[in-house]
Amino acid sequence: MKHNPWWALAAIAVLPVLQACGGNGSSSGDSAVRLVNAGTSSSGTAAALDFYATDSLLESAVAADTAGNYVALSAGTYTMALKNEGSSASAYSGSRSVASNGVYTLVAYNTGEALKTALLDDSETAPTSGNAKLRVFNTSTEAGSVDVYVTAPDAALDDSAAATTSLAGEHVAGYGEFSASSYRIRVTGAGDKTDLRLDIPSIALADQQVATLILTSTPGGVLVHGLLLNQQSTLTPYKNSSARVRLVASVADKATVAAVVNGSTLASGLNSPAVGSYTLVDAGDLSLAIKVNGTAIAASGTALAAGSDTTLLVTGSADAAALTQIADDNRPPLNTSNVKLRLVHGVSGLASSITLTADYSAVASDVAPNTASTPASIAASTTFRLEATSPAVTGSMYLETDVSLQAPRVYTLFMLGDAATPLGVLRRDR
Repeated sequence: MKHNPWWALAAIAVLPVLQACGGNGSSSGDSAVRLVNAGTSSSGTAAALDFYATDSLLESAVAADTAGNYVALSAGTYTMALKNEGSSASAYSGSRSVASNGVYTLVAYNTGEALKTALLDDSETAPTSGNAKLRVFNTSTEAGSVDVYVTAPDAALDDSAAATTSLAGEHVAGYGEFSASSYRIRVTGAGDKTDLRLDIPSIALADQQVATLILTSTPGGVLVHGLLLNQQSTLTPYKNSSARVRLVASVADKATVAAVVNGSTLASGLNSPAVGSYTLVDAGDLSLAIKVNGTAIAASGTALAAGSDTTLLVTGSADAAALTQIADDNRPPLNTSNVKLRLVHGVSGLASSITLTADYSAVASDVAPNTASTPASIAASTTFRLEATSPAVTGSMYLETDVSLQAPRVYTLFMLGDAATPLGVLRRDR
């Protein structure tokens, strides 16, 4: 399919309104505009938005994951602004033009730590009888380029061809036609069917339906949420039902750690010290079963937000091991020439803090046991000197020179093991 940049959408020629979809154009030549609030936030709850056109309030309190009503607007160019409900300050402001008798949807979304918009033309012609049209709008620069599969509900992903490939963030694919039926929609990382980002088990595409699947960012930065926007009609959220979780084992004396989270096995026996891979698990209330050397330990934690990334760190001695839940921010750096780097202190038996430097500049200072530093955004390099030190340890706990950290990647240095034999594990998270 053809991929169009989002900023080109406003220039698409206005076509006759589909009467079957309930056109809202006025005989006076006015256009019709509505707001779709596809906003997201790191806490999972985005603000309701007030919608303005050149200081005139068009609609107030459009909640997240909802579509506002169409409002008549004379043809022309407007400063369209969005404000958090009841606020006097604009969260977004930009110039948009609407044509006579046009019908539009302004989609508000969050990416790159900013509220942005795209103006979609709601006048796409209907497909032939018995078919539906569907396109994909990837709003998430955090997720990066994705492939989208539209298949029969029982189709194996390995045997399926993508309907849309390598769709970058803030880009819209061209429409594809599908026979009216029920489909399963899966989103993966570009070129990698094992990298599942969203799985919608069933979406019904109706006869002559015209729809856009909007993909939005999630707290972890890797997975995406979905919203199905029907042209001049309803908006239906398809929130991600999964989260990504990994196990990090750092129990003394090379103990093995097994973990089952919400019914999904992270590891059946990870030998300490080691960093496991992310596994998709059900989001929501956290059910844990953690064993150290085959013996269950007490383990509890907070619920997993949909679309979040989490590290479960197990430290201590085999007979007194403890679990720490760490939220992972795997969103890429805003500056695409930078990398993000953080430190996780998982050294068992070391009560002192750890500091990480890159080329002698502090990246993470005084990181307490069983905690993670806030990710630092630093210029990428192929010759980093990385050093981890602690006031309680003589010399360097970790020292590597000529380390290559490539932009715009995300990295974690895990300090594991014990005070006598610390081990640094540098892991690329994105």
